[in-house]
Amino acid sequence: MIGLSILLAVLAVLFSLLGWRVVHQLKRRRLWSGLLWGTQGALLLVGFLLVLLVFSNLHNYQRLTWEQPLAQIYLHRIKPQQYQLSIAWQDKSREPQYFMLEGDQWQLDARILKWKSWANLIGLDSYYQLDRLSGRFEDIEQARQRLPSLHRLSPPGRGLDIWKLQRLFRQQVSLVDTLFGQSVFMPMADGAQYEISIGQGGLLVRPANPVARAAVL
Repeated sequence: MIGLSILLAVLAVLFSLLGWRVVHQLKRRRLWSGLLWGTQGALLLVGFLLVLLVFSNLHNYQRLTWEQPLAQIYLHRIKPQQYQLSIAWQDKSREPQYFMLEGDQWQLDARILKWKSWANLIGLDSYYQLDRLSGRFEDIEQARQRLPSLHRLSPPGRGLDIWKLQRLFRQQVSLVDTLFGQSVFMPMADGAQYEISIGQGGLLVRPANPVARAAVL
């Protein structure tokens, strides 16, 4: 955006100089010369508007494709179908967290508040609240016979309640597009690493090393 600011400043200076030149020529009753300078000024204005439109579209695209890294997940196998999962938060002020999970996959549940597209363009990004982390068995019968390993990620009574937030904005102005619960799950494998990020559409999870990529395939 710094490049855009410099370009707009240069165009503004050129347009001001052309405007001064047109006025100067008209005052000296040089109509043809004034018309010529005025035409050049009009062409410069059109170019200015085109450049502004292109950069505006680029900025809008960047807002709609916005993505923010949240955390890195690391897995260490303790025994068959039991893993230690650690979360290293992108926010360095938060301490890493460690959890014991049973199953074949880890699952992350979150609440996502998604703004309307025009609200994204003016600078509002999706709001998220991580809710639970759990283990997940691939085999349905095994899942029925085993108690799930569940861990709360959103301590009760702390932070901003996302449900209250969406009710507030729905009452005041129609900014909220939808509020939904989202679950993402990936295979657990010894040494696997995953990257978690949040985009305008919700949570995104990507394998971050060969072990994780091989487990996903």
